[in-house]
Amino acid sequence: MLQVVSELEIPQNSETFGIPSQVVIYDSGTLSNSGVVGALRFPVIAKPLVADGSAKSHKMSLVFHRDALLKLKPPLVLQEFVNHGGVIFKVYVVGDYVQCVKRKSLPDVSEEKLECSEGSVTFSQVSNMTTQDPTEVEYYMHLDEAEMPPLSFVTEIAKGLRQAMGLCLFNFDVIRDVKVGNHYVVIDINYFPGYAKMPCYENVLTDFFWNIVHENKVQDAEVSAISSNDKESKLLVGNHCQMAEDMENDG
Repeated sequence: MLQVVSELEIPQNSETFGIPSQVVIYDSGTLSNSGVVGALRFPVIAKPLVADGSAKSHKMSLVFHRDALLKLKPPLVLQEFVNHGGVIFKVYVVGDYVQCVKRKSLPDVSEEKLECSEGSVTFSQVSNMTTQDPTEVEYYMHLDEAEMPPLSFVTEIAKGLRQAMGLCLFNFDVIRDVKVGNHYVVIDINYFPGYAKMPCYENVLTDFFWNIVHENKVQDAEVSAISSNDKESKLLVGNHCQMAEDMENDG
C-alpha cells in the first residue's frame, strides 16, 4: 500500500519524502531466500500482512540479524528500520482536515548496538513501546522538544493520498530520517483508524459527518429538481404533440 506514496506528484523542495525499502513475504521458504531479503539492511521491522484490527495484526518485531527471520511466521512485510530519533509523527486525515501529532517511537539502533544485539524484539504498537534503558528513558522526557514537520508539507501529502486512494478517513505514520534532517519517511498507512488519540476528534468527526449529510441533502434536492423539470418538459412536449395531432385531425 505504501507504493502509492512513491507515485505522488508533489513538489519536494525544502522537505522531501519517500518510503523505506521493503519486501512482502508470503511463505517461510522465501525468508531463507537470500536473493529476496538480501537487499535489505538490518535491522528490519517485521509487520503482519493481515490488517484486521486484531491483536495479531498489531504484533511486530524489530529483527537485528538475518537468522532471526526464520522464526517469523508469514505472511508479513519486512521493512528497513530507519533511525528517527525515537519520535513518530501520526498524521490524521478527516476529509479536508489534517492534523499531525507526535508520539514516542522505537529508539535509534547504533552500529554498536546492532552488533551486540541478538534475535529480535517483539512489540505491539510503536507509539506504546516501552524501554528499560535509562538513557532512552531520559530521551523520551524531551519528546516535547522534537520539531514537528511543516503542516503545509504533511497536508500536501495527505491531499495527494486522499485523491490517489479515494479515502476520506485514514492516517499515516511519518518519521524523520536522522541522517537527513529534512527527509521524511512514510512507514505506514491506516484506513479508518482509531481517532481517540487525536485532539478534539469529537468536533472534527461531528463536523465531517454533518457536512456529508448536508451535502447529500443538497444533492438529493438538486436531483429531485432536475427530475421534476424533466417531467414538466416531457409533459409540455406531450401536450404540444397532442395539440398538433388534434389540429391535424380537425383539418
